[in-house]
Amino acid sequence: MAHSVTLLPGDTTGPALTADLKELIASLDVDIAWEEHELNDGVLTEAALASVRSTKTALMAYHHGRRDEGVLPPVVELRQAIGAFANVRPVHRLKGMASRFEAFDLVVVRETTEDIYAHLEHESIPGTFESLKVTTRTACERIARFAFEYARETGRKKVTIVHKANIMKKSDGMFLATARKVATEFPDIEVEDVIVDALCMKLIIHPERFDVLVAGNLFGDIVADVCAGIGGGAANCPSINVSEDGIRLFAAPHGDRPGSDPDKANPLTVLLPAVIMLRHLGEASAADRLMAGIEGVLGSGIQPKGMGGSAGCHAFCAALRDAL
Repeated sequence: MAHSVTLLPGDTTGPALTADLKELIASLDVDIAWEEHELNDGVLTEAALASVRSTKTALMAYHHGRRDEGVLPPVVELRQAIGAFANVRPVHRLKGMASRFEAFDLVVVRETTEDIYAHLEHESIPGTFESLKVTTRTACERIARFAFEYARETGRKKVTIVHKANIMKKSDGMFLATARKVATEFPDIEVEDVIVDALCMKLIIHPERFDVLVAGNLFGDIVADVCAGIGGGAANCPSINVSEDGIRLFAAPHGDRPGSDPDKANPLTVLLPAVIMLRHLGEASAADRLMAGIEGVLGSGIQPKGMGGSAGCHAFCAALRDAL
């Protein structure tokens, strides 16, 4: 039986990327019934949302949307609509991609329902704005338990709790205390906590010391980009969004502005989320083949223009098809 997957091809270079991706997945003998949906003037449609809720699996290329007009980015809008509470960002040493480090394999688990992303800002007196950071025990416990369960299920050995409890003693203090309490339920997993600014420094010096990092919304966003930089760039940090009712949204970590040349796009922004999506669908062999093909093509010296190489997006995907 075919896997039903909602495809949101994007409004910039995404359509070109996802067209090549569909051909690549077909060449892996994976049968996917794609439900493809466009945005409506940069805004998520009810039909697209209904499809995501029905298939429970979605692949989303980069959507610029109308963020220049102050409208929420479509990926944020969709995360909120499906009730995604966790964002998982894996990054590891990718063969063929330039990196200053020889060995690292990190996963950032980020809470995505509250913190400063609650969008609660106001002007208390003229020229003075206050932005509220919302922290609830329920969300802290949910994301901590998710991180420890993820570590156990994927064979990882350590969870690092990221916080700023030395300054935000009540909000981050509760985040730290709650995560520590959850950790007692997982005696097989090593646990530590590191203040966020110190963590960023330690990541840059010794990324191999870390395994799973769990953080609130803002710190998780920042730490994930630090990890992406360690991994050679934002493309090597795919985004997986998880809702409580089982929906998985596999999204491009970054993209191009409207009008960008599709041939200069970086195909890894959709290829790496697709690898993880295939594993989620139970197609582990196809996922392994696709990842091996990506690393083989990169290692052969064929680098996309979006990574500073000379190969156009379509040419890179053609080389990948040949490799597969």
